[in-house]
Amino acid sequence: MGKTLRQMEWGRSLMAMACAGMLLGTGAIAFAESTPPHSTSLPASKLESEQALALQSGYVQAFPEPASGMVIDAREAKRLFGEGDVLYLKLAPTTDAKVGDWFTLFRPTTHMYHPITREYMGRMVSIRGILEIAKIPGDGVVEALVVRSFDAMASGDLLRPYKAPPPVPAQQVTSGTLTGIVLDFKIPRQLTGQLEIVYLDKGEMDGVALGDRFTVSHRGRRLSATSKNPDQAVAELKIISVQARTSTAVVLQSADVIRRGDIIHRLSPPAVPPRENASDAMADATTTTPPMLSRQELAAVHFAFDKWHLSDEDKKTLAEHAAYLKQNPMLAITIEGHADERGSREYNLVLGEKRARAVHAYLLAFGLANPMRITSFGKERPLCIEPDETCHAMNRRAHLTAGN
Repeated sequence: MGKTLRQMEWGRSLMAMACAGMLLGTGAIAFAESTPPHSTSLPASKLESEQALALQSGYVQAFPEPASGMVIDAREAKRLFGEGDVLYLKLAPTTDAKVGDWFTLFRPTTHMYHPITREYMGRMVSIRGILEIAKIPGDGVVEALVVRSFDAMASGDLLRPYKAPPPVPAQQVTSGTLTGIVLDFKIPRQLTGQLEIVYLDKGEMDGVALGDRFTVSHRGRRLSATSKNPDQAVAELKIISVQARTSTAVVLQSADVIRRGDIIHRLSPPAVPPRENASDAMADATTTTPPMLSRQELAAVHFAFDKWHLSDEDKKTLAEHAAYLKQNPMLAITIEGHADERGSREYNLVLGEKRARAVHAYLLAFGLANPMRITSFGKERPLCIEPDETCHAMNRRAHLTAGN
């Protein structure tokens, strides 16, 4: 009898545990589904590739960055957060926020000093991601969803209202001599090079504008107290973000490593050809119109996951393309960078551009005179949509088109 009662008690206990599990499971499902879905129109979803690059590249700020609030915790018990996590925020009393608003999450990091003068230049500001306000309860703690993640986030990170960076002009529009130096690099290392992000000691107050191009030069070796070797140009930069006293640039191409303290010189804007007389242009068109060149696809090159470096096979393919293009110097070249479906849209736009620029730089080394244009589609134009590695490998490519 006692044994039978104990069996009945065990049975009731197991039934209670099962019911509790069902209730907890149902509660967990309902709680998960209460998390707001990603917005149909996410921030930065329509940015050009250089805007997206500027958004996540960070900058050096001379004065403290005003904050609208900070991260105090997260729904899940972990130290670092990323895309899809729900964070708890404490907003400043003056911050006006409502459900659906976007905020940029940022983190002031190292203090920056001029490598030559030792003048204090400000703090490095690292952009961590973008949040969307999901819930504003009455207790003052705001719930937000991470909709874009550029780097790991943590409690104590600061936020400000999201604002899309301005478009970066394709061509330089400013002129005049301007000299400065390379302050630092986004990736903490001793040297940097092509396609990386660098910070400069000149900004808007010095006349720097978006789209400006600068050369980077190594200082010539001093021969005596009154003479030295000439400076050696090793790279070209393009300004993608401008602050009051500093600016952020991407390395377009480099023939050697870049060091902190290297000299920068602003290039002259491209010459604008004089407009022809309309009647003369029409007469020339009737007598000397060149034949239209048909567009043709060149063999694409492919990349490893999350990489933009060219393999030996890629270089062989591009060498064959270069030989053909040298024989046809009037052919314009379009280089498209593509990525597979993994990762955010903005990250893949930047990755696609790095791949296109790597191809562009390699072709330039052959001394080609062909007009070249680069663009990035990120993961927006896949060749294959199956969720497997074979398909991903097909989509990680630089696509080349020749013709006018």
